[in-house]
Amino acid sequence: MPTPLSDYYRELQQREALQILELVADWNANVVEAISVDFRNAMAASQINRQAVPIRAGSTNQSIGNQVADFFTLQFPQHLNEHGIRACAGAGYPDKILVPRQGGTTFPLELKATSSWDAADSNRRVLTSSSRKLRNRFTPPINHLLATILYQQNGNEWFINSLRLDFIGPNTLVNIRLEASVSHRLLAQATHPSLTIP
Repeated sequence: MPTPLSDYYRELQQREALQILELVADWNANVVEAISVDFRNAMAASQINRQAVPIRAGSTNQSIGNQVADFFTLQFPQHLNEHGIRACAGAGYPDKILVPRQGGTTFPLELKATSSWDAADSNRRVLTSSSRKLRNRFTPPINHLLATILYQQNGNEWFINSLRLDFIGPNTLVNIRLEASVSHRLLAQATHPSLTIP
């Protein structure tokens, strides 16, 4: 059942036994417009949709998406006038940080790449999990930006078609998938029977 992202972050922090912070906020319309204009101008200036993306032979669909995202990250940001895109070190969400060139608030930026946009497609696209990296790198209120790079194959070449920006807010609906995981440490501390065979 879809849940507002703000509810997800609240429950996540409870499970993590952390002080509950508002980890997602509504966007200011002027900031949305400024980012939109900057990205639109950079798409035109970069002409990234006219450049063939180098794809390694035999790549899987996931690998192709990763290579498209890497190409985009190398070619596109230099054409942004008002913002920069930096890596967000460490595992987990977000991959990138959108940084205003004149200083000010930074934004979590997640890049995804897909070969098609289908409004009826219900396949999962993982956005976020642990709140640790988000809490360590950003100060509430936090605005989240999801950039989806759309690409297609034309003969033996791959091209970026367009870029979709989603300005994620507290009421953005997400699907929550509860998972359980173990570690070597947890298994070593467990009271269940175990056996190691040489």
